[in-house]
Amino acid sequence: MTFLSTCLAGVLMYTDRNKQSILLIRTSAVLSTFCVLLLAYAFIFLDFSLIYVWQHDSADLSLFYRLAAILTGQEGTYLVWAWLSILVVLLFTELNEKFSDIDRIAIMYALIGCAFLLVLTIVMTPFNSIYIVSGASLPLSGNGISPALIDILMPIHIFTTLFAYAFAIIPASVSLAYLTLEEKRMSGVRIYLRISWIMLSICMLTGGLWANRLLGWNGFWQWDPLQSCTIAIWLLLTTALHAVVRFNRGEYKRLFPLLCISAFLACLYTTLVARSDIFGSIHSFPGTPTWWMLLIFIVIVFFYSVVYALKHDISHTTVTGGLREAFEPQNTFYFTILILLIMIFISLWGPTVYIILYYMKRAVILPPEYYNSFFFWMILILTYLTGICMLYGRVKNSTLFYVLAVYFAVSLILVIAVPYSVYVLLYLSAFFFVIASIIFKMINDLKVKNKKIAVHLTGINLVHAGFIFVVLGAILSTSFATVHTFHYSLDEKGVYKEDNGLGVRFIDYSVEYTDTDWVQTLDVEVIDTGTYEMKSLFWKSSQYGFIAKPGVRHGLSGDIQLDFQGSSCTPSTQIENIVFCVKKYPFASLLWGGGILLIVGVMFTIAAAVMRRKLVRRR
Repeated sequence: MTFLSTCLAGVLMYTDRNKQSILLIRTSAVLSTFCVLLLAYAFIFLDFSLIYVWQHDSADLSLFYRLAAILTGQEGTYLVWAWLSILVVLLFTELNEKFSDIDRIAIMYALIGCAFLLVLTIVMTPFNSIYIVSGASLPLSGNGISPALIDILMPIHIFTTLFAYAFAIIPASVSLAYLTLEEKRMSGVRIYLRISWIMLSICMLTGGLWANRLLGWNGFWQWDPLQSCTIAIWLLLTTALHAVVRFNRGEYKRLFPLLCISAFLACLYTTLVARSDIFGSIHSFPGTPTWWMLLIFIVIVFFYSVVYALKHDISHTTVTGGLREAFEPQNTFYFTILILLIMIFISLWGPTVYIILYYMKRAVILPPEYYNSFFFWMILILTYLTGICMLYGRVKNSTLFYVLAVYFAVSLILVIAVPYSVYVLLYLSAFFFVIASIIFKMINDLKVKNKKIAVHLTGINLVHAGFIFVVLGAILSTSFATVHTFHYSLDEKGVYKEDNGLGVRFIDYSVEYTDTDWVQTLDVEVIDTGTYEMKSLFWKSSQYGFIAKPGVRHGLSGDIQLDFQGSSCTPSTQIENIVFCVKKYPFASLLWGGGILLIVGVMFTIAAAVMRRKLVRRR
């Protein structure tokens, strides 16, 4: 019913019967909400007659994690994604008081996207009865979810991902309508881009924190295929948010809509990669019969968009030369967008080339060094461009040129003087240049009397400050990380040991058995800048295998991780010695703090946009 009402709503919107179409969109929203609530009811009350509930639910789970378990399988994620997308389309229609041609066609395209997601949901339905399996009987208990997934960050991480995907459908649909109708202007998409961007930022931040708890620091960002695709989506949204500034000034008439469309297609491509059953990733699902549908839809929309983009009449963007023009926004935006596009290509090339080589029987996974080596230089240039943008128009171009020359000279001198910390020193110079530029700009922004503009400018400043803090935190924490290994026998409880200035005191070790499964718990006291009691767990599960959960402490000076891999044991054979590592990641707080600044900054820009919209309505 939801699928039929969505399709009919699209047809009616195309034929300019707006009222009937809106009524059907509302109907689709109600029906899809009912489906989600029905599945939630099944998970809460343990309805094991549904295969999906039996696979992912258990009486051992709390109410919160029963609901969270809805998001742990591909059937549930398809349903929630389709539901959120329909709600976003409903929001877009309700906020439009008058429908122009571009609005109508955009809604039609968005409904086509929703209908496609509903097709995926129908194919991979979470409502399949267990009785469709020959000879099946009602199970008394469910499989539950892996202990690795029992973390409050898990549902936040997955839900914000789907939320970001849902909001990406509107900019893509409006862009398609803009290209097919050969319109001269396109408005109303920036706030949807910002919401999608902020949700994906929360997704990556919570995912990093969750992986840090589960896998240790190496799990924060491994450049696995799903992470590579996700950063590509984030970069596409970032590029679109930069391009829209110049789009409203008559530039990037083809590029900006293609970026919006590509961001949505990248969401589908990431879904395809996750469900390809090729990668041995912590993010991967088993294979799915929907892979060919995803592939065909992506190819059709991509070529459809490119054809209409090439037909679109535009005036070409030019890059001017000379010192006077070198720092103009037209040029700095051009190079910023160019570098971001290169980074997007690098991010997508890794998983794509692996898929190609896999089917050629020559599978090769590109190592993290492939991404890191390219990304560092791209980010370094972006950082300097950020500082230039902050200062442009506030100081003379000649002054800006000399300031840049001084920072470059200092960087070169430091690299020659201290050759073993090249990456750190190169970025530190860029960091201080941008920080000084942002502070200078913020002081100038205090003169702004318009509240709406002041809020927007504050948001922009926070976003760029957050960006450089994230990068600096990542570089410093990995460059100066230290590992301290300790050996204890079980009779050394309370004994203090030290390694290179970091001390630990062994407090307790215990094992809990459940049939053939067990959980080992290590409790130690870490003495560094303070004294912290930390625990690390190591599971052996007959259903999920071996699972380690390091203890992690986040502090202002950095992160400390207690990593205990345990050892095989049985009730009759107890271990006598334990080995564990304490890893220090100084300045990691800069990374987490920078991520928060990014998110808060975009929230400020969204608030400014809402204030602007209210002001327009009053007029």
